[in-house]
Amino acid sequence: MILGNSCTRGCLFCAIETQGALKLPDKDEIFDIKKAAKELGTRNLAITSVTRDDLFDGGAGHFADCIRILKDNDVDLNIEALVPDFLGRRDAIEKVVFAGPDTFAHNVETVPRLYKKVRPQADYQRSLDVLRIAKELSPGCLTKSSIMVGLGERHEEIYKVLQDLKTIGCEVITIGQYLKPAPGCLEVERFLHPEEFARFSEWAGQLGFKRFLCSPLARSSYLE
Repeated sequence: MILGNSCTRGCLFCAIETQGALKLPDKDEIFDIKKAAKELGTRNLAITSVTRDDLFDGGAGHFADCIRILKDNDVDLNIEALVPDFLGRRDAIEKVVFAGPDTFAHNVETVPRLYKKVRPQADYQRSLDVLRIAKELSPGCLTKSSIMVGLGERHEEIYKVLQDLKTIGCEVITIGQYLKPAPGCLEVERFLHPEEFARFSEWAGQLGFKRFLCSPLARSSYLE
């Protein structure tokens, strides 16, 4: 995770600090990531961040620098950039996409009806637009999203989100069980049965997603 430890949003499913000091992006962390990737011999790397609405580009330039330096060091490294919504700014999305990640990911997280409860400072349509713009800018770059379940959504709402994602060109989807990460976060409304995740996988396949992983323990950072 890059761009510090404190987030400017207050999503109620997340335990990341929201009251900490906001610091300028640390360029040294890029080289720390480069060193760690080399020492671990990793072939797949997911880069994500807190949301930084205080920065003029939302931190997109820092994402881009990180991707370029890692790619320059190892052209065979598969990089997924899991980004915030950058307030929907096309120029910020361009910075990340044009840096050349193998996968551009942004999570819609939940169904539109639950956004005020789960992601009060986010917007469902804006999240769809982020993925749509990324695909328009680089048709060859995989686009990916993720949904948490167990927050009170209905099955038909999950299916509609899958339809929406497919319509705007999203190719990879993960669906996993929400687990409460800290005392102040939202409670789990329901633990879904594995058969329900199997149904989500069936829907994803029928809709034509290139890759999909739907299971209780699936997480958005899963690359395969």
